[in-house]
Amino acid sequence: MRLLFTFIVFACLLSTTSLIAQTTLTGFVRDGANKPLPFASIALLNARDSTLAKGGISSETGTYQLTGVRAGRYVVSASVVGYKTQKSPIFEVTAVNTEAPVLLLSESAKTLNEVAIVAKKPFVEQEIDRLVINVAGSIIASGSTALEVLEKAPGVTVDRQNDALQLRGKDGVIVQIDGKQTYLSMQDVVNMLKNMSSDNIEKIELITNPGARYDASGNSGIINIRLKKNNNIGTNGTASLAGGSGRFDRERGSLQLNHREEKVNVFGNYSLNRGGNYFDFKTDRDQPAQGDGTGPTADLTQRNFVQQDTYLTFRDLGQNAKAGLDYMPSKNTTIGVAWTAFWSEHDEQGQANALFRRGVNQPLYLQTETEKNIATVASNQLGNLNVQHMFGSTGGQLNVDIDLGHYQRQFANTLVTKTTLATDGAAHPIALLDNRMPTTVDIRTAKADYSRTLPSKWKLETGLKSTSVSTDNNVTIQTGTPEASQVDPKQSNHFQYTEQVNAGYVSMSGQWGAKTDVQLGLRAEHTHSEGNSITLNNIVRRDYLNIFPSLFISRPVAKNQTMTLSYSYRIDRPNYQNLNPARSFVDPYAFSQGNPYLKPQYTHSLELKHGFNGKVFTSLGASFTSDLIFSVSYPLDGNKAYLISQNIGQSQGYNLTVSFPVTLTRGWTMQTTVMGYYNQFDYTYQDTPLTLRQISGRLNSSSAIVLGKGWTAEFSGRVSTPGVMAVWTVPWLGSMDAGLQKTVSAKLKVKLSVQDLLHTNLVIGTINVPTSIQHFRYSLDTRVALVNVSYVFGNQKVKAARQRRTAAEEEMQRAN
Repeated sequence: MRLLFTFIVFACLLSTTSLIAQTTLTGFVRDGANKPLPFASIALLNARDSTLAKGGISSETGTYQLTGVRAGRYVVSASVVGYKTQKSPIFEVTAVNTEAPVLLLSESAKTLNEVAIVAKKPFVEQEIDRLVINVAGSIIASGSTALEVLEKAPGVTVDRQNDALQLRGKDGVIVQIDGKQTYLSMQDVVNMLKNMSSDNIEKIELITNPGARYDASGNSGIINIRLKKNNNIGTNGTASLAGGSGRFDRERGSLQLNHREEKVNVFGNYSLNRGGNYFDFKTDRDQPAQGDGTGPTADLTQRNFVQQDTYLTFRDLGQNAKAGLDYMPSKNTTIGVAWTAFWSEHDEQGQANALFRRGVNQPLYLQTETEKNIATVASNQLGNLNVQHMFGSTGGQLNVDIDLGHYQRQFANTLVTKTTLATDGAAHPIALLDNRMPTTVDIRTAKADYSRTLPSKWKLETGLKSTSVSTDNNVTIQTGTPEASQVDPKQSNHFQYTEQVNAGYVSMSGQWGAKTDVQLGLRAEHTHSEGNSITLNNIVRRDYLNIFPSLFISRPVAKNQTMTLSYSYRIDRPNYQNLNPARSFVDPYAFSQGNPYLKPQYTHSLELKHGFNGKVFTSLGASFTSDLIFSVSYPLDGNKAYLISQNIGQSQGYNLTVSFPVTLTRGWTMQTTVMGYYNQFDYTYQDTPLTLRQISGRLNSSSAIVLGKGWTAEFSGRVSTPGVMAVWTVPWLGSMDAGLQKTVSAKLKVKLSVQDLLHTNLVIGTINVPTSIQHFRYSLDTRVALVNVSYVFGNQKVKAARQRRTAAEEEMQRAN
């Protein structure tokens, strides 16, 4: 299949010279002083009926370029905040490259204070290639954390028990910050998002089927978090403060600053998030009384029934900052440096109690009370150097990025357990289990991307990338008593991991015939990795080369209707902590453990999308995964259980998504997304082949209401049906949020939000395997009321943001 697809790709590339000839339209946008206006919105309109033919954005030098324009009569329009929209006279586009009339925009006489609020961006916008969560304009999202915002996103599932994210019911999500991959383990990514203030986020993009220019990592897609970057002319900024409480208090604040001149742009932001939370966890396990329930001597009639009740309180302090500089030595060259950093401190303490019986209604034979204390201090920093050069108006564009990243974490988990034998009331000596796990990750990436328009009016994109990652994780476990303890060499482990990925890609995009847009991509990635358990003297090496094709076809099928078909082949490499054989303890009777023999999982992904009038979007997707990586629970020694990631089999999933707006009354709009899933898992558990099938669904809805006189309101809710994820099953779940905003002036806004109004944002589920079953339920401090005040200062006339992707955009996800 790979050879056939490769042949088709190159046959298509060779055939582009016979396509219908089209031209490239270039032009200039300037202000009243004849200076370039960067990042103006460009619209090419058919002169006959003013319908949109093409759209684009002007560059830092005020130039723009629209490719694939058919011959005809047009009008071009430009608009920028703070300036009057300007249209050109009617002009003719011929079969050769054409230059449009220069557009001169004069400043608008109206100030922002005079603008009446009549509409706002919806919280959720469905675009043809991605779903966009507009965090910056949301009342409900203000004063929240990034993780709480993601919980409201259609198709995103947050598993707080295992600190994991799913997209459209699938694991393997890649999380990016401003297009740069975090390279952390999923647990550390979730912890970072818990401590990231939403007031520092512009928007969140959900990309379910990325193309060849993206790394092939992540079998379910990409979540890209765009931080605010205010690039207005002059000096300006935004400050916000938020405070509130659920059962525990919350305090958040953020500041964005920017100074822009003709050739230099300096920007920075900072946010702080602190507060308390709780974790109320209840679970019961029914498992074999001896061993793991396997083998010829196993007696499954002898059972162990374990009840665990854990209540912990948290204190969190999270900070994130970003600073950078863009310098434009010439109209065609931009040099930029940027630094992004996250710091977090997490402390939790409380008691975990467990009761042990030989059956549900049998008397106690063992009881434990564990005092638990966890302290985590982490930092994640990334530096980027970027050079962008334009080779004239039609000569192409080159982007070069070099990234250096460093992540470190200090983790301490102390368990002090009192054990009582219920048979005679005898108490064991108080036991200590102290787990110390320092971790470092170093990332070095470099990439170069080149794109240009070909004579056939198609666009060529190609690039190279090299990534080197090294991790060091030294787990030291001490056991004994609080008065006398010593290192346990059987449970301690020093693990080092290195990985080198070299990649190259080529992508062609253009029009096939008069109406069909096509993008063909081919990406090659060579991976060499080495996992070294120094303690166990065990080295696992991997060396493999993969080819990843992708295809996108888009075509209008009727007036205001477009169909898009996409295919991609992707890889999901194990995160570094899942490869580490060391143990991490929940309590003395439950722990998780890594697996150094994990292999990557591979996914074929197909998606068919239909767009109607740019508002109603329907998608039908299918995915097929082999060597499925999944965390599986096993009983151990009669009354213990452990969790380990394994390649358990394969899965196939089908999903249907419909997203549409509804205008209920004047000023009241509602965006609704309905999702349906069918999943089938074929896997092996303890040498027993199993197949599970499940149909499930989810409904997300958000409303925006304009009340008048500066008042606006929002409501959002979500509900999900029962579902299955391999060995996990979950029941009906849902939540509801509300918010109210008063725009005091163009610069001052006050927001009130209440999240999880009914306190129904719970996690409930069952792990059901042939020899044992586990039920769990937990809740957090999710019903929270917050007041947020934001103030904008400085010059707010001209937007001029430069978005760029960096070399490490696909990397820091898997670190730990």
